[in-house]
Amino acid sequence: MPTPELLPGHCLIRVAYVGICGTDAALYRGDSVYIQQGRTTYPIVFGHEWSGTVIEVGAGVIGFEVGDRVAGHNFITCGTCAMCRTGRQNLCPNRAEAGVLDGHPGAASQFTLLPAGVISKVPPTISLREAACLEPGTCVMHGLARARLREDDRVAVIGTGTLGLIAVQIAVAAGAEVDAIGIEDAGLELACTLGARRTFRPEEAPRSAYTLAIEVSGAPTSYALLPRLLAPGGRGVYVGVAHTPVDDFPAAETVLKNLELYCALGGLQHWERFIKLVSSRPVDLRPLIHSVVAYRDAAQAFRLLLDAGRQKPKVMIDFAEEGVGRGDLQ
Repeated sequence: MPTPELLPGHCLIRVAYVGICGTDAALYRGDSVYIQQGRTTYPIVFGHEWSGTVIEVGAGVIGFEVGDRVAGHNFITCGTCAMCRTGRQNLCPNRAEAGVLDGHPGAASQFTLLPAGVISKVPPTISLREAACLEPGTCVMHGLARARLREDDRVAVIGTGTLGLIAVQIAVAAGAEVDAIGIEDAGLELACTLGARRTFRPEEAPRSAYTLAIEVSGAPTSYALLPRLLAPGGRGVYVGVAHTPVDDFPAAETVLKNLELYCALGGLQHWERFIKLVSSRPVDLRPLIHSVVAYRDAAQAFRLLLDAGRQKPKVMIDFAEEGVGRGDLQ
């Protein structure tokens, strides 16, 4: 990739780390809903979870300077439509999503160019490796905020990948009782380590037992499970993206329980709040990182991501020159 040419209002960033997730895996396999809808075509420069260092600042940029350690979200919006003007930038009809949607290149290269408005400074208490996990955490913050997480909630977290393990920690930090539901032994064990009260396989999880449930796996079966877990009047939120149809959704039960169901797309408004949680350590991202793979071995990173037997969820690609060859952390 050529080094991007600096533009007004943008920062040129030397990339340190790029995290890969289920969205990237779907793009890699070719079964992404964005591919199916024709909104993304190959070739793709992926990478929407990233961290790095500012090396050039474009005209008109305020608040950033060369040497700043940064991370950021990938929603690039128009700023002028009705959604943007009312604070709902994640629903901008003109948006691109860097590394995912409508052709804007992601951060999986040694240099990336992004508008200053999508970037946040990383405090010295957070390593650049951890900072590449901030983006998924802000999505979880958005979901729990929409569902109005409270101290007295009984929370079911469905999924024990990166999003699920972050959700466990945020809900525990809020004072809620939290159970984790998943299919991988390693993920369930890690959820307990990070504060979950109990863990269950999906078929074992108690029905009608929770005041709040958050689905973060994107598995169609989990979409159908969420309403069954909620007590009457409960609140549920979907954060994971299902790339295949959802069968057996309990529509009648959802109505008869008078449930409140929400969806959460991105986490644009929650960056600073989540950075504070990570910086002060109620949320610890370090235990989530399984492997860091040199960028020259990026295909190996995707093989690790698709390996259901790994002990921790997050796989990263290292673009820092001094980091090439560090390989697996396990």
